[in-house]
Amino acid sequence: MSQPRRRYPTSYPTRPTSQAFDLRDLESFLRTRTTRRQWIIAVVTSFFVIALHRSGSSTRRHHRAIKYDRDRGADRPTFAALPELSYRRRLWPPDLNNPICQPKIYVYDLPPELVLPEATVSQCRWSAYNSELALHSLLASSDAPPYPRSLLTTDPASADLFLIPMFPACYLFNCWVKAGWIKTERCDVDESYIQPIMDYVSNSSETHKWWQRHGGEDHLILHPMDHVDGYYTEKSRAAMNSSSYLVTVGDLRPPPYSKHFRRYKDLVIPSSTHLLNSYYLNPMDYLDASGNLLSTPRGAVDPKKPTAPATRAEIFVSAAPASVPGFISRFFSSLSSSSRNQAKIAEFSRSHRPTTAIFRGGLGEAKDGESYALGIRSLFFPSNGDAMTPPFSSSIHPGFSSLPDYDLALRSENHDYALALSKAKFGLAPPGYTLDTTRIYEYLAFGVVPVFIGTGRIAGQVLPFENDFDWSSFSIEIPRDQAHRVPEILQAVLDDGERYENLREKVWQVGRLLVLEQGQGNVWKWLARDLCRLRRIGTGAGPEIANN
Repeated sequence: MSQPRRRYPTSYPTRPTSQAFDLRDLESFLRTRTTRRQWIIAVVTSFFVIALHRSGSSTRRHHRAIKYDRDRGADRPTFAALPELSYRRRLWPPDLNNPICQPKIYVYDLPPELVLPEATVSQCRWSAYNSELALHSLLASSDAPPYPRSLLTTDPASADLFLIPMFPACYLFNCWVKAGWIKTERCDVDESYIQPIMDYVSNSSETHKWWQRHGGEDHLILHPMDHVDGYYTEKSRAAMNSSSYLVTVGDLRPPPYSKHFRRYKDLVIPSSTHLLNSYYLNPMDYLDASGNLLSTPRGAVDPKKPTAPATRAEIFVSAAPASVPGFISRFFSSLSSSSRNQAKIAEFSRSHRPTTAIFRGGLGEAKDGESYALGIRSLFFPSNGDAMTPPFSSSIHPGFSSLPDYDLALRSENHDYALALSKAKFGLAPPGYTLDTTRIYEYLAFGVVPVFIGTGRIAGQVLPFENDFDWSSFSIEIPRDQAHRVPEILQAVLDDGERYENLREKVWQVGRLLVLEQGQGNVWKWLARDLCRLRRIGTGAGPEIANN
């Protein structure tokens, strides 16, 4: 007799683990809503994982065929250098051996009553602003170098530009000497000097037609003082205003600091320096032809070989016979190209100029505050934290001068300073009352790498002839907010021996060409290039522009 079918309740009691789980159990289990959702999620997730795995395998296979920087080794490809351009003028900086033009410059012959006395001019040799006299002498003196003289014309009708031989900075220097250095004195410079000269040039029957030709825009006036024409009356400034000024301070900061600099009308020239342009110390009496320190100074500074006193600023040739190269030069020239690796260059850089950084200069006065040097020089010397005593810092610090390889001082005798420059790698160039500092040109002349601190192009300073010279190739710029890191930054450059050596080499090969010297007259070469641009002489359209 058949047994009745057993019926199971919808809710199962707990069964022993050994009891089998038949199909009806599974069917009931899958029918619950929550469990169905879980299974759906599990299935979708499985498909996603499988797809992702397959995609990753494809990506990995693709990546195996790509070489990244970390993977490249000996099989890294090399590429041929680009061919030389057929038209070199497409590149910057330009080839300075190819002038833009040869402007003809006429220098006015002023009436005797408007010419400064010789005694006054001679005294102005000791002025920090005697670049006006040096530039005029290079162009107009009979013993000037051939190139600047070739720019001079005695025929005003053929002239492209006219130089007015007016030296207001010299006039004021003489005035201040007589007034006991009261620099608010003017000694009637406007009514007795500037205005009579400008009246002669613009209104005289002999000259007015040359002035009227372009309304004075093709005339040049020298203004080498800190505030350009800001020392003179409005009447004097109005008389000169249409002319272009040759200035030593180019400032792009907001007014009042840029008040007297006309960016697209004035041209920046190098400053003169007492060491080079007043005392005529010659760097080549301390350095050899490669810019390395001589074991014994020669020429005028060698007491064993007396020579005639220098009569002009010379930085390229010593007046004394060439001596046998010192140990430094022999050592450097003996290095083969294969041995000039970074470690040896770094070691050499540290040894042949033992001083890391040099500076000579004042600290201003307590009342100056940040208007003098933007407060940067307060880092140079030890401070007790009293902002009313030198170096006028509110912080207590030992100063950069406490570092063993830093040669910082307020002043030195000329020979001692020249010798110190010959031993220095870097020259600190903070601002003074303006962004310009004459130390830049002493550094360049002696093969020292200038370090602009709160100055230079990053600070709004327009540097001489920056249209043609890449100043960044032979100088370092440090913004004011990083001034406290100067030792750290310079040490990093020295640790990279290649970088310092490149800077030093560029200073010697290129930077020196910017110094206002009277042996080669290079400054007029670069000034002529700027004058060509200013007056649009020799700046015709290139081939691409001409064909469009």
